[in-house]
Amino acid sequence: MLDSKSRLSIPVDIRNLLDPAEHGSCLFLVFGLNKKAWLYTEREYEHLADEVPAGIAPGKATQVYRQVTFALSSRVEFDKQGRILIPDKMKKRTGLKTEVTLVGAGNHLEIWDRAEFEAFLAENEPQIAEVTEAAMPAPPPRTNQG
Repeated sequence: MLDSKSRLSIPVDIRNLLDPAEHGSCLFLVFGLNKKAWLYTEREYEHLADEVPAGIAPGKATQVYRQVTFALSSRVEFDKQGRILIPDKMKKRTGLKTEVTLVGAGNHLEIWDRAEFEAFLAENEPQIAEVTEAAMPAPPPRTNQG
């Protein structure tokens, strides 16, 4: 839940996983591909920046990616109560209201408006097995090495 000052309390079990030596001392809030607020550790954000091809004349797709990903990102830090401030520009762009859901998504967390996430789940739940099969390749067959 966002409080009246647009702060989001990050659960302690998530905060405890973040080692400043390994993950950095802050987080970065990024406008994600699905138009949601994506939260990266400092190191993962640096990794994102390093992956973008460098060049004197970047292609159109690279240029747009840089402009959206980096221009709309914000450095955020935990306050003493384990909260981060969600900037107004990010709230407006992503449609966040007071009730939000924090969603784990691999190398980042996504911050969804709760009603929107519930609608997303309801729409996608019937085909979750099919989607999972398509997204996750089957493991190779085990061989008996006895």
